[in-house]
Amino acid sequence: MSEERLFPKPVDEIILEKVRFFFLPDRTAAFVKNLVDGKVSERSLICCNSGCDVCNETIYNCYMAVKKEMENR
Repeated sequence: MSEERLFPKPVDEIILEKVRFFFLPDRTAAFVKNLVDGKVSERSLICCNSGCDVCNETIYNCYMAVKKEMENR
């Protein structure tokens, strides 16, 4: 069932929703916002298998989910 809204969700709300969906700390929302705004290259988000607290691959998957939702609104 689709959520009825008068206006589309703001980008910040979409980002925070996806960050929480991927169980990322809320602090990563600002980083994802920088990806969306083009301030950070998505090429930097490759898993290096070093066991990072927050894996770049998870952030990348979150970012792609944000992009997909923004394209579909």
